[in-house]
Amino acid sequence: MEITLVGTGSPVPIPERGGTSIALDIADERVLVDCGPRTVYGLMDAGVAFGEIETMFFTHHHLDHNASFFHFAFTSWTEGGRESLNVYGPDGTDRLVEALYDVYAEDIEYRRDIYPTDGISNIETELVTDEFSRQMDGWEVDALAVEHSIETYAYRFEESDTGSSFVFSGDTRKIPSLAEFAAGADVLVQDCNTAPVDEDRVPDEDDQFVWHQHADGERGLDRATLTANHCDATDAGEIARDAGVETLVLTHIMPYRDLESMRRDAEAVFDGDVILAEDGQAIAP
Repeated sequence: MEITLVGTGSPVPIPERGGTSIALDIADERVLVDCGPRTVYGLMDAGVAFGEIETMFFTHHHLDHNASFFHFAFTSWTEGGRESLNVYGPDGTDRLVEALYDVYAEDIEYRRDIYPTDGISNIETELVTDEFSRQMDGWEVDALAVEHSIETYAYRFEESDTGSSFVFSGDTRKIPSLAEFAAGADVLVQDCNTAPVDEDRVPDEDDQFVWHQHADGERGLDRATLTANHCDATDAGEIARDAGVETLVLTHIMPYRDLESMRRDAEAVFDGDVILAEDGQAIAP
């Protein structure tokens, strides 16, 4: 099993981080979890053959987790040669695929004269609920409903031959069931959206559009809204500790955060390995 952190950012656009997306190599199959902004370019930068991805999962349908789906569906078909695609996700996943066929009907018809129809005309969707569990060829996936501002799921992947396991929290506040769900996992990739600002990283006055719009305090987002729907590094460390995982990866990182402070907060409550996520980073359990 190998986990590639394709995009590790938040809804706030910054050049060094794409929207949330994770590629997973498991039992000779390549799987994509979420498809936020820049996913296709992130896959290319990481050397992931996106045309080999025929299975994908959505944790939820916020823009920073699904905005590149149309781009991925087209390019993995036309450039990568993908012949099929199975998309799993919560309510709205079927409408997302239907919108592809609606908005791009003429574009698809045009390209069908150049590329084989298979790969774009046969995208299948399956609804994920809290009871979701599937045994695939050499691996298994289970879902857990977590607590965010909309319906959202965490996923646990287990590889049969190696016994390797990986959990992605999705976006969520801290809940006891997440530690139970992640129990004994090799790697937990955990939402850590809430974190202190590093004032030394804030742009100069002439380059503060993003900062003015999205910083903590009087100039931006209501911190209570973030903490009600996301974890901070201490929350993440406590979840990892209670689950007994080996490696904790902090992701969904906002701009200008104090990354070392995040690491220290997680390490203060968790004795395993702590990784600050970066786009393109590969992790092998």
